Amino acid sequence: MSEPLASRRRIEGLKELAYACNLTNDQARTFGKLSKTSTWESLLKSHNLEYETKPEISDNIVATAPQENPHQIDFFEWVDFGQLVTLTFASVGLFVLLMTLWPRTLNLIPRPVRITIQIGAK
Repeated sequence: MSEPLASRRRIEGLKELAYACNLTNDQARTFGKLSKTSTWESLLKSHNLEYETKPEISDNIVATAPQENPHQIDFFEWVDFGQLVTLTFASVGLFVLLMTLWPRTLNLIPRPVRITIQIGAK
């Protein structure tokens, strides 16, 4: 499974810092897999090297979004009248089509057959 692009950049930055400080892959392997960010973080921590920590992502993104211009949307801004008219005509057309086909649909339903048998008198 591939890592996200932001995570890939971070691990590359940690690797570059480790290589710049003359740390090797063999030293990093003692802390785990070379493909994990935590391995490189542990290696740098063990040598008391500072690196940029991972930014925390807020759980409540809506609350942290800047509210530059609170704007109330009224009904006329919310509704696209061209689509509303189109939807209305399509609904009326479908209703008319179904009502014209309704008698034909009723003819498809089998009705009980009555058979009368007259014996004798003419």
